[in-house]
Amino acid sequence: MFRAFTLIEIIITITLFVILVLGVSQLYIVFGRTVIQQNNRISITLGGSAIMDTLRDTSLQADHVITAHTFSGVDLSSDATTALFELPAVDASGLIIANTYDYVGVYASGTNVYRVIDGALGSSRVSGKKLLTNTLNALNFAYDAQSFPSVASVIVDATTSAIIRGQTIQTHLHEHLYLRNL
Repeated sequence: MFRAFTLIEIIITITLFVILVLGVSQLYIVFGRTVIQQNNRISITLGGSAIMDTLRDTSLQADHVITAHTFSGVDLSSDATTALFELPAVDASGLIIANTYDYVGVYASGTNVYRVIDGALGSSRVSGKKLLTNTLNALNFAYDAQSFPSVASVIVDATTSAIIRGQTIQTHLHEHLYLRNL
């Protein structure tokens, strides 16, 4: 003989199913928030690292910090938020091109930090502008000499930050970089 479900059994089953669905949806929401928060933290950290890696790589190749240079029609000057470097131009095989120079600048504009390159004719460095990060809070350069051609080292202080769920998260990096001109 066939027995049907009673109304109470159906209500209990539906109630258990609703509780299960609510529990799973809460896990999904919490997991989604956690992923977003971790992605923002990674973005902040990578932004600071991109600034420092670019400056470290550039300073190790640079002969001089220069006072000013024009990059694609935009005049930039070395100061507390901008560093401009003169590097020996290198060809595709990595050999230095005699008496030829590339110019690299790193500067802050609002919450963005950019790297600009003005590559010499025949240089393997490609001219252009690249966004390093859009999470900048503060960027400061300090130079070891008053005259830019005499600079042998640059102190970089960078802070990247973002507000994540009402809380300010930041990364602070500080490094003393030496030019190859020593």
